Amino acid sequence: MKLGMLTGELRRATAEELFAAVEGLGFSEVQLELEPLLGQPAGGMDSDAALRQVAERARAHGVAVTAVGGTYNMIHPDAELRQRASQHLTRAAIGAVALDCPLVTLCTGTRNTGSMWRWHDDNLLPAAWDDLLRSMEAALEVAERHDLLLGIETEASNVVNTPEKTRRLLDTFATPRLKVIMDVANLFQAGEAHPANVRSIIDRGMDLLGADIQIAHGKDILEGDGLAFTHAGNGIIDWAYFAQRLREVGYTGGMLVHGIKDEGYFPGVVAYMRGILQGL
Repeated sequence: MKLGMLTGELRRATAEELFAAVEGLGFSEVQLELEPLLGQPAGGMDSDAALRQVAERARAHGVAVTAVGGTYNMIHPDAELRQRASQHLTRAAIGAVALDCPLVTLCTGTRNTGSMWRWHDDNLLPAAWDDLLRSMEAALEVAERHDLLLGIETEASNVVNTPEKTRRLLDTFATPRLKVIMDVANLFQAGEAHPANVRSIIDRGMDLLGADIQIAHGKDILEGDGLAFTHAGNGIIDWAYFAQRLREVGYTGGMLVHGIKDEGYFPGVVAYMRGILQGL
């Protein structure tokens, strides 16, 4: 299993600097945040030229772009703002095609207007789910137009906050274009982050969603009654067991490490995860 990373956790100004750093750290694939690289392209390049440069630099450093970030708040309570924000997905889709990348990632969203990553009790209302369905229908039209896959993940702060709700969303649309990003740290609810629960929580997520996984994220969670995320090896996730379950469902993709809050942790995380994966 190859190791990858999310580029949002590695700040670099240019595509060359970014992919050189990714290669230097020992990663061979990424989930790419494109807009930081396209915001101020060198020499005033147009977006097509900037995308070509990103693709060229990735190839030069042997880095595959396996996903492009297209997240926006799909259930923001302001419908007009939600519509404007959805243009991020369209831009990501155009970028993914240029980079020969099959997948754009999404966040199902929250009624919290301050942050996409914070819970709001209105997420539980039927109207929130209805807004998600409308947003997802439009997102799938974008995916169809560009011949892409969309990836969603269970997130405790979002409207889709359990594997069961993720399954419900997949079954509602019943399309091969809608896939799962499996981040097992996100499967925990408040009060559950204890070692005794880890394997059963992984099993629940894999049993419900395993057949639909497109990419796997490698984020960890600290032991406690809250939800405190961290880098792999610093928490309670049983990585060997997670990797084993991925193999059992026929997953052949990489493990994209996530939750790294300081670049200084990267070498240790790479060494730790290589040890886990090579031991299987």
